[in-house]
Amino acid sequence: MRPADGGLCLIGLMLIVPQFTLIHPYLHLLIMAPLLVFTGCHRAQLELEKGDASQVETVSRKDAMRFPLIGSAVLFGLYIVIKLVKKELLDALISVYFSLLGAFGVFGCLSPPLTAALGMGKLKRFERSYHYKFWKARDAEDAEPLEVSFSWFDVALFVPCAGGAVAYAVTKKWWLNNLLGSAFSVGGIEMLALGSYAIGCILLAGLFVYDVFWVFGTEVMVSVAKGLNAPVKILFPKALNVKPLPMSMLGLGDIVIPGIFVALMLRFDASRGLASTPYFYANLVAYELGLVATVGVMHFFDAAQPALLYLVPACIGASLATAAYRGELKALVNFSVEKQKEEAAAKEAKAD
Repeated sequence: MRPADGGLCLIGLMLIVPQFTLIHPYLHLLIMAPLLVFTGCHRAQLELEKGDASQVETVSRKDAMRFPLIGSAVLFGLYIVIKLVKKELLDALISVYFSLLGAFGVFGCLSPPLTAALGMGKLKRFERSYHYKFWKARDAEDAEPLEVSFSWFDVALFVPCAGGAVAYAVTKKWWLNNLLGSAFSVGGIEMLALGSYAIGCILLAGLFVYDVFWVFGTEVMVSVAKGLNAPVKILFPKALNVKPLPMSMLGLGDIVIPGIFVALMLRFDASRGLASTPYFYANLVAYELGLVATVGVMHFFDAAQPALLYLVPACIGASLATAAYRGELKALVNFSVEKQKEEAAAKEAKAD
């Protein structure tokens, strides 16, 4: 499947996602989360193949070690804010912020696949673009201008995207929450990249401890997830024909963090010239099985579960098992994107 196809599948899913609850309350989550990971991984890989990695933030070893500590500080800060700030005021501020962020997030998610599928670049009436430049400091000689460009197709697409974001802010419908959350998930996987396999394992291991501690050891994670009425989670109803609907949730971090590890496996496949992408699909299947385990335990015990408790061992285990089966364990453990770039640059310099 091409990245554009994955994006179109996502669009179709978001249009009919409320109907999945008529089949089974958990079904749309088990379909949606892996599809978001699939789409984000392929879009990230496509940008790298194009050589357009300017917007990609690479996670270093130091970043991976700091991430659980920074995440803990932010989480506890949000917990204090929820306890001290009036809920009405907090909801109003969050609604305004995520209306703006959500409009651009959904637009950024839908624009590439729709542009490719509809062939807008080939239609002359949509081909014309408008370019504007803004300078941050006119008196600074080295100041780079901020450039903005758009076409009539961009305008036509942005209007419904903004409408969906505003509709979420006004109605707080769970499926509109999922629309914005899905866009943020794809964008997060697309814009974050792991520098090496070792860094990926460090990051996942640290966040494994972080997730387990804050869910099982304190009330902080659950309180923030329930008290923060924002599209930073995927919601799904546990029962039908009940008002108010009892909801379970999956944090966007449980999609993005394993997602960037799965994206690393796709890059490893590409570095080995493996057209069948065995590492990518092994990890995608492992991610799905980890989700099934999370949902199953959550439903059986009727209690919040740290999803990374199941997803981290599934993803790391699947990558190591695949490498051991293929006799490529050393290559996987030593895989580094930076080393690859250095080797490629050295070969290019030698050829010149």
